[in-house]
Amino acid sequence: MTDPQTDALGPPRLLAGMPEYDDTVAPLPASGFGATALDRRVVQAAPAGMPGLELLAEQRRFNLAFSSDPARVPQGSHQGQPPQLPRFVVILVGVLGLAGALWLMRQLSWLIAPAFLALNMVIVVYPLQTILRRYGVPKPVAVVFTAITLFVTLVIIGLVASWAIGEIIAVVPQYLPQVLDLGQQGLDWLAGKGIEWDPSGALFDLDANQMIGAASQVFSGFSGVIGMLGVIISALIMMLLDVPSWGRRIAVAGSSHPRIVAAMREFGNGTRRYWLVCTGFGALMAGLNYVELIILGIPLPLIWALLTWLMTYVPSVGFFFSLIPPLLVALVANGWQTALWMLGVYLVTTWIVQGVFQPKVTGNAVGVNATVSLISLLLWAWVFGPIGALIALPCTQLVKSLLVDADPKARWVNALISNRSEARGAAGQT
Repeated sequence: MTDPQTDALGPPRLLAGMPEYDDTVAPLPASGFGATALDRRVVQAAPAGMPGLELLAEQRRFNLAFSSDPARVPQGSHQGQPPQLPRFVVILVGVLGLAGALWLMRQLSWLIAPAFLALNMVIVVYPLQTILRRYGVPKPVAVVFTAITLFVTLVIIGLVASWAIGEIIAVVPQYLPQVLDLGQQGLDWLAGKGIEWDPSGALFDLDANQMIGAASQVFSGFSGVIGMLGVIISALIMMLLDVPSWGRRIAVAGSSHPRIVAAMREFGNGTRRYWLVCTGFGALMAGLNYVELIILGIPLPLIWALLTWLMTYVPSVGFFFSLIPPLLVALVANGWQTALWMLGVYLVTTWIVQGVFQPKVTGNAVGVNATVSLISLLLWAWVFGPIGALIALPCTQLVKSLLVDADPKARWVNALISNRSEARGAAGQT
């Protein structure tokens, strides 16, 4: 069944007369003729003598087509859906469909996860070309400049990661005697408790086959990383080639399916806010931890600060991955007292920044509460592997936007999973 309140208007008839929508749908400044009750682009594209009521109707069509809030799109008697099936049938089909979708995504994780990460990168940098277009930069130049900015950023990240790994490899041999001494102290402590352990036992009996197997696993992991990078770069190139027509495509789709397109815009805006918030809080945490490591005299402070920044993008458990390596280094190089001080300081600063401020700001950006964030991390890490932990919240936000926010009959779920206990535009139970 159609949605009468939406279909009664139909798509915007003046869309073809607005060539600027081939690259952006950003609103113009609120000044000039038609910028109050009517967008002046609607007025300029209208034929001479078009009545005011038709102009108002056309303005409403554009408001629906370019909406970024699906809850504000008018709903019909059945919210654009047929009458509901029996509840147990809907639940059974939904569970089976969810299981099948997760299984399929896990089988195609080598393709879906890198491509979705590339989509997130393009979404983050997309406003740059829009800003350049507003200042009169030609569209091809704006797109090329945006692409160069993105790839230069990725190259810088790669070079910094390579430098950090090289520094760790160069420093590790210096602390090998302390590691062996610490291990011997542990064995002596166990022996004092009556626990005997022979380090020359079977655990340390490595034959050639075991060494070859370990080497093959390392090579397989390295090949997987290279393949993932290849998919990301290829997806980035293809998406950046399509960037000039994104605005026009979304505008045309929004003219006939405003609710779905509004949910897609909401996903794009939320994804952009999420990465910006994580980047800001990551920089703050990295700066605090760098100062703490310098004061405590722990080796490689800059590297551990960079690790803190990177782990900020992993929700809920990223802190532990950023804590363990510098804590072990502090234990080996500076003793247990310094390691204990570092643990205490890390816990205090992390609780204040990541425990109090970041969840609220991140929750506002993505629209889910802390429990859903943790479940998202575990689920998407299981589906997509390590890269799933990085894109967990954007994946959840995409599912929420398309399956919950875009469906009035499902928006009541927001009262349970959202960071705010509300369900705007939810349809009542029938």
